[in-house]
Amino acid sequence: MSRVSHCIDNGPIEGFQGIIKDLCRILYPKARTKEEVVEALNETYRFYIEEYPQQRFHGLTSGEVRFGALGTETPQTYPIPVNPGIRKYWENIAKKGERKTL
Repeated sequence: MSRVSHCIDNGPIEGFQGIIKDLCRILYPKARTKEEVVEALNETYRFYIEEYPQQRFHGLTSGEVRFGALGTETPQTYPIPVNPGIRKYWENIAKKGERKTL
């Protein structure tokens, strides 16, 4: 159940971890020592927050969204798109609940 896309509880965080891991490997492919990896991860998080525009946020970075949310009483919302796999999972659960036992 812990594989990406197979766990309904951890899907979003596993997806985020995958994004960070991929970005880190792209931005810092030569990081090998513990110190280099720590620095690479810190810089990757900074890049993700300050420089990585996201489609879900209509081209804004997560840092821009956070800054905007802190500056207003009614922040803009950016709903997470429906995951078809999770929808299908719950539809199957509902169908099983509709079955009559003999």
